[in-house]
Amino acid sequence: MSKSISSPQKKGKLSPRPYARLLTMIGDQLIKNEKIALFELIKNSYDADADWVQVRLINFKEEKDESGELIEIEATPKSYIEIEDDGNGMTWNILSDAWMNPASPIKLLEKKKGNRISNRKKRIIQGEKGIGRYAVFKIGSTIEIFTKSINNISKEIYLKTDLFDYDEEVFTKKNDKEKKVQFLDQIEYDYEINDKAKEIYEKPILIQNVKKKRPPFGTLIRITNIKQGGLNLKRIDEIIDDVNKLGSPFSEKREDITKDFSFDLLLNGTSRYQKDEFKTRLDAVLDKAPLRITEGEFDEKFIFHFKQNGRNIDINLDRLKGITFFRERFCNKKTKEIIRKPECGPFGFQFYIFDLSKDALPKYLIEGSDNATDDRAFIKSHRIYLYRDKVRVYPYGDPSDDWVGLDMKRGTLRAGDFLSNDQVLGYIAISNETNPDLKDKTNREGLLEIGNAYEDFIVLIQSLFGYLHGEFKKYRAQLDDKTIRQKVKDDVIPNQLELFKEYLSDKIDAKKKKEFEQIVYNYNAERKYLKEKVETAEDLAAVGLTVEAASHDLMTMIHRAKETMDLLIKLGYNKDFDQKVLVENLEKLRGSITFIEDQIKGIQPVFRSSRRRKKDHRILDIFNNVRKYYEVLISNYDIDLKIEEVGPPLVIKTNEAVLLQPFINLLDNAVYWLSTVDRKDRKILIRIDGNKYEVTFADNGPGITEEDESYIFEPFFSTKGEKGRGLGLYIAKQLLERNDYNISYAKNRKILSGANFIIDFSISEED
Repeated sequence: MSKSISSPQKKGKLSPRPYARLLTMIGDQLIKNEKIALFELIKNSYDADADWVQVRLINFKEEKDESGELIEIEATPKSYIEIEDDGNGMTWNILSDAWMNPASPIKLLEKKKGNRISNRKKRIIQGEKGIGRYAVFKIGSTIEIFTKSINNISKEIYLKTDLFDYDEEVFTKKNDKEKKVQFLDQIEYDYEINDKAKEIYEKPILIQNVKKKRPPFGTLIRITNIKQGGLNLKRIDEIIDDVNKLGSPFSEKREDITKDFSFDLLLNGTSRYQKDEFKTRLDAVLDKAPLRITEGEFDEKFIFHFKQNGRNIDINLDRLKGITFFRERFCNKKTKEIIRKPECGPFGFQFYIFDLSKDALPKYLIEGSDNATDDRAFIKSHRIYLYRDKVRVYPYGDPSDDWVGLDMKRGTLRAGDFLSNDQVLGYIAISNETNPDLKDKTNREGLLEIGNAYEDFIVLIQSLFGYLHGEFKKYRAQLDDKTIRQKVKDDVIPNQLELFKEYLSDKIDAKKKKEFEQIVYNYNAERKYLKEKVETAEDLAAVGLTVEAASHDLMTMIHRAKETMDLLIKLGYNKDFDQKVLVENLEKLRGSITFIEDQIKGIQPVFRSSRRRKKDHRILDIFNNVRKYYEVLISNYDIDLKIEEVGPPLVIKTNEAVLLQPFINLLDNAVYWLSTVDRKDRKILIRIDGNKYEVTFADNGPGITEEDESYIFEPFFSTKGEKGRGLGLYIAKQLLERNDYNISYAKNRKILSGANFIIDFSISEED
């Protein structure tokens, strides 16, 4: 609203003139609740280089149970709150130019000059928006300030802001019959400058029940006319908890900013402060995390460095191309090449990923239920904290907060492809200097969710957790009882049952012996039935994977066929159509249908109904057929695919499906991983050795890490992020082994620098 001009000129200038209600809109309506408001005032004391800050709730009504334990509090008309500190205090210039004026840029301008560190305590200054002080209006409507600057301890400044007599909605005087709307510059504050201090002078004070000497400088804020229903016992205890976590509580390289900043909260004269045991409990529970990510850093070269269970790991952006949301954010949709770098700056991190399942390995088993004292409840009550310049960004880390979006991803995509928010405990550390675009929301509840810097920051974290999910799945793979699976495969249990039956033959009567024989018979029948079901499921999964591989080209050709048919229909409605054009398009349509027919014929051998007869198959011919499914992708990624034969042609007598599925899976994996690397000489080499009865399949992609080697044939293990199902190599191995063949990772027999596999047909072809 500009100043009123009764007779406007044809041209001129207008100046904005905010209404006085802006004060309560900033404080009362922008700040979510009284807890956040008090927390903001406490952080102001920290910025002011205070050694201590004390919050005092005075004349609050207390409700107690039969045992005398306090269960609730309530503000009365006589209640008031004081926030006192021994910080630097305010000079007249700071009070008149900064405190009095909303959105004062004083701190921001100092930061832009490079003055980010406080003079006395050498703390990194947090505030910069110039509105945090108005959080007081969320708590009450009458504000008194007593302050004395460390640079002028002879003068105490007193300032009183009384908005109690104003209507909160339109900000008119309650007793004003004319209801004149007040402007911000019409609000007047009373002040006094006193030579004799009323509040800020040397005196003893108890902080956390420890006697301290109150210095002759600092600030006291007194809030009266407290708003009803805002502060309760739960919220004041949460304030204590939040202040305890103001600095990072994590033990490794911990820089505890609260070691020289004490906080106390008095309720009707009694300290309610309790030192949080979070740090102690945290250190005790971290060893129960099967995945411990420490000393983490995302650096200016866009590389993740961290220790995973003590082992050094480096991950560049190329290794994250397997994560869909990473590709969507940073890569070309067609070529999958990285087309831009993240716009956020470096950050540090530390994560502990727990196994909350009942079948966790004993040393990682988390005991407890929902009791607050249990380890399980403790882990679930904390999330991923965010710290800027060693100070917590609220409310990240609260149990109800999913700012990284782990649970959101689980809800919108496949839940099994992501870690759960409640199984991860840790922190991320940023600085204002290296991440100036990651700004706080004005309401002090997290970061502004705008701009590339924020979105890039979140996607990078999510992508890292995509990688960590694969690492967690490796740990879970250890829980599979391989001994039992091997026993089933080797018929150990049936053999043991037969031996036990012989042992009992002369020790029990005929009736009992018959009953036991029936048990053995039923077990063998059920085992045979379940084994057949597993094989059927694996076969069907193989069909699905094979059809998926062919589907891209099929859908492309079907789309072209439909376009041709649409053109033919239009020609049919035209009486004077060109017969030559008609014939050309009919031939084109026939070509599309023939291609589709050939593709369907190519995948038919993997159907169970087509597997009845074994016949001789030349391996070179099978590979040439499989190659057709990937011609488009091979061309798009400029991959050099070579197939070479050594010795006589390799011919295997088997069902074609036994060869198709493994070859399709290996080629699919190679093309996928080659698409994620930034190199021009992408290669796939297939060497068919008729002398050794083996096929070597190799590429020069990123390869398989040493820690992944023992898991690649396990079901549901994948390093492709949410794109991978983790079934391809597992099913390939099962199909081959059912026919006495074998597939292995060629760690010591590589012919190209990336992933190398050997399929050995000699086992069943020795004769």
